[in-house]
Amino acid sequence: MTTRHASKCAGRLALAIALAAVASLVPLDPASATSAGRIQVVPHATVVDSTARLSDLAAPEGDAAKLAEVELATGLAPGEARRIGGQMLLGRLRDAGLDDSIAYTIPAAVTVTRAFQPLGEADLQPEVEARLGERLAPGDRLEGFELAKPMRIPLGSYRVEVGELGDHRTGAGYRSLELRVVQDDGEVTTATARVKIATFGPVVVMRQPVERGAVLRAEDLRIEERRLDDLPGAVVADVDEVVGKQARVALAAGRALTNQALANASLIRRGDVVRVIVEHDHLRLSASAEALDNAGAGERVRVVNSSSGRELTGRVIDHGTVLVAY
Repeated sequence: MTTRHASKCAGRLALAIALAAVASLVPLDPASATSAGRIQVVPHATVVDSTARLSDLAAPEGDAAKLAEVELATGLAPGEARRIGGQMLLGRLRDAGLDDSIAYTIPAAVTVTRAFQPLGEADLQPEVEARLGERLAPGDRLEGFELAKPMRIPLGSYRVEVGELGDHRTGAGYRSLELRVVQDDGEVTTATARVKIATFGPVVVMRQPVERGAVLRAEDLRIEERRLDDLPGAVVADVDEVVGKQARVALAAGRALTNQALANASLIRRGDVVRVIVEHDHLRLSASAEALDNAGAGERVRVVNSSSGRELTGRVIDHGTVLVAY
């Protein structure tokens, strides 16, 4: 054989060996290995636990069964896919006792993926709502729940532990909430969610429209449950607080009443002749005066003394009476 021909043959042999190594790893003496045992490794496998073992990738036969529990990958997170080179896998098996009496077929690379169950907003909201419901004030309800991305946890039953609501509110009224997912072995993952708490309660609402300046009657009003944190100002929750008061502005049917929209009904009107009681030290004087403003009970009003023409400011104490105290 010429040197050139020998070199060519050697090159072909090296190429064949290289291709075989890429395709799979096989024992040097398959005939002798047949009687001792066999390992046929699959290229892809899904595992339940965080550790992938030979038994997850193959069904070892004969003497190879002793290698079934050899760990090939550890620390797999739920949903993680990890690639293991065939040479590395073979090295671990050899370290564990694999010898040439056992036949094996190992791909150039294998991929192991850990199984998982996703937990999204639809899965977690009922849990969060149930646990928050025990802490919220009467009338408060969970209105919004957002999770940045679904969580991945191992297969199996779980429970959700809900932390304290964050004090800070975003512009949309959301607050942060820490979630902790626990399984038998302890905590498996945590996440920060955003929740929106709405406050509901009774509100006095207009049953029918009234004009500005109208004095409100019981038949003009009704009680409804409304969302309070969306209403401007301080709403009124008791009909008795509203009856007899005057509308500062025209009020449409269905409008929730706030203190800002109401005034005490005028007991004194501009131009009315009123009795002014002047108190100073231990003196108490009474005089006639003309009202310069409209005013209700407890409100301040300007009056002009009918005798002296002097302007005074006092507080309405009842119909037609103003108290001026010095």
